[in-house]
Amino acid sequence: MKTFSESHKTVFVVDHCPYMSESCRQHVEFDMLTKNRTQGIIPLAPISKSLWTCAVEASMEYCRIMYDIFPFRKLVNFIVSDSRSRTLNSWNREDQNLQELMAALAVIGPPNPRADPECCSILHGLVEAVESLCKITDFQHESRTALMGNADWVANRGRIICITNAKSDSHVQMLEDCVNETIHEHNKMAAGSDHLMQIQKCHLVLLHTYPVGEDSLVSDRPKKELSNVLVSEVHSVKAGRHLSTKLNQLVQLHFDLASTTITNIPMKEEQHANTSANYDVELLHHKEAHVDFIKSGEGYTGSSSIRENSLKETVTLKWCTPRTNSVELHYCTGAFRISPVDVNSRPSSCLTNFLLNGRSVLLEQPRKSGSKVISHMLSSHGGEIFLHVLSSSRSILEDPPSISEGCGGRVTDYRITDFGEFMRENRLMPFPEQSYQMDGGPEVPLERAKEQLERHTRYWPMIISQTTIFNMQAVVPLASVIVKESLSEEDLLNCQKTIYNLVDMERKNDPLPISTAGTRGKGPKRDEQYRIMWNELETLVRAHVSGSERHQRVMECLMACRSKPPEEEERKKRGRKREDKEEKGEKLNKDHEHDKKGQESERIKSVLDREKEDLAEAEVIKDSPDSPEPPNKKPHIVIEDTGPAEKSKGPMSLLSLWSSRINTANSRKHQEFVGRLNSVNNKAELYQHLKEENGGEGVENGKASRQ
Repeated sequence: MKTFSESHKTVFVVDHCPYMSESCRQHVEFDMLTKNRTQGIIPLAPISKSLWTCAVEASMEYCRIMYDIFPFRKLVNFIVSDSRSRTLNSWNREDQNLQELMAALAVIGPPNPRADPECCSILHGLVEAVESLCKITDFQHESRTALMGNADWVANRGRIICITNAKSDSHVQMLEDCVNETIHEHNKMAAGSDHLMQIQKCHLVLLHTYPVGEDSLVSDRPKKELSNVLVSEVHSVKAGRHLSTKLNQLVQLHFDLASTTITNIPMKEEQHANTSANYDVELLHHKEAHVDFIKSGEGYTGSSSIRENSLKETVTLKWCTPRTNSVELHYCTGAFRISPVDVNSRPSSCLTNFLLNGRSVLLEQPRKSGSKVISHMLSSHGGEIFLHVLSSSRSILEDPPSISEGCGGRVTDYRITDFGEFMRENRLMPFPEQSYQMDGGPEVPLERAKEQLERHTRYWPMIISQTTIFNMQAVVPLASVIVKESLSEEDLLNCQKTIYNLVDMERKNDPLPISTAGTRGKGPKRDEQYRIMWNELETLVRAHVSGSERHQRVMECLMACRSKPPEEEERKKRGRKREDKEEKGEKLNKDHEHDKKGQESERIKSVLDREKEDLAEAEVIKDSPDSPEPPNKKPHIVIEDTGPAEKSKGPMSLLSLWSSRINTANSRKHQEFVGRLNSVNNKAELYQHLKEENGGEGVENGKASRQ
């Protein structure tokens, strides 16, 4: 069946009886020029609109929003009712505009307060509305013609919005019964006619309006199904702005509209041309423009507020500067017509004229932190303004991201190979023949596939560093069969054998593939690694323990192996103490070696300092005018306790190592100076023969002098 929703046809029935000429009692200041008034002139009294005027203005606003957003395929039929019903337009496309309706209403004029109220009734208009819904629109005729012999597949649904002043709840019930009976009568007539269609569904909306300050005689009632073809709801609304707000809410409900408020729109002030202020403009559009917000969870969190005349929350988007020209291309995922809520306000008029002049405005989501996200764009095409939805995520035209990039950050250790095997084990394929469950009922292959997928994903870590057992080859026999719906005796033995092998590995203190990424040091100790492994294995088995009786036996075997006897615990404690002692011993050895190296380096440094002092002293003696020319021999520097340079383990420089090596090699190439051999503290006494000639006696340099 080709579906035409209830919003395809909307019939407005407005009461034109004498009581609708009564004042709504909501005053409007008519004399606005109070500043420049001349002295002595009496100000004009405020005025108030009639119930008829309030009803016409609110219904015209409803039609304006509908025509702005849905210029095609959404039709309105306007009927006024007093002593008789009068239809102001038809379902033809040329009659579907505000100008035709306003011109027809001007001809009708306001209700006559002196007319006989007994001769006037809203029932005339309701009967005419049902008859109008049975008529075929151009779109329905095109669909019936295209289907040829299957014309009955085209549905006929509609909505009746009745604005009146009811007397009581019983009066409202009488109106509903009248509409219900009229629909059944006209459906019988339409069944035998080629020019009429039966009504499959009718939505009746009764609006009881009354002056401000009075008590309502009619109570509100939510949507209620009165028959298989009629659904009715009742709203009791004060006249004036309250009625306009109610119809604004209803148009959002009836046509699936949403609200967006554009904030921080810069506009120049009329009084001060050099200054500008920021204004807000609320727009209505189809709710699909917010689908991306709803999916991402950002549409109604932190960036939304509730407006007085809006049924739902309005999404707030911020005016983004700099503006762009329409010649620039943007990647759009949708475009939706818009309609300003307050069409006559100055901010709405300025924004509309700005866009109709060929300019485009980018809109961004207001955020407290992070980079701005441009999600929408306002632009006009062919004299109509559209709200464009820009793609704020990765474009489908771009290459897909690498799996190593991860979601929300770089995760490089996905279990890609295991996931490929997981997909291979859960492939869908044609089911060859019908199978039956244990209770005899037929087994649905799709449900069976869903159950298998659910079992395989009860515990399945996605990242290598988040699991231990799935990185161990020894656990594969258990992990591959524990996900089965039922275990055989052989499967049970394999699972128990796997658990015993793990116990044996723990007894031997074998290493486990524990990830140490992001941790300092050696990571967890060996017994802590096995504790992590046993906990994860218990999580896996416990997730499938309710599968069958053999699953339960696997769990019992695992828990029995985890509860170690006292001697085993004592052995583990001794092992931990031994490991702690070894670690402490290694630490002490390292500290001792470090101290030893420091002492060795200090000793070598002192030796090198002595060598430098000797060389400096030799240079001073050489430069003295009284000293003879020393023999042309290379100096010999004795390093008695240093040992080979290769064996010293201090922070020696390359120059020190090379000098020590050269001096050692030179010392072996000549006979040592006799004075240096007999010297004390590496100091030789000079000119000893002068003392001998002078007959001097004594001990020089710690040795007895010759007589």
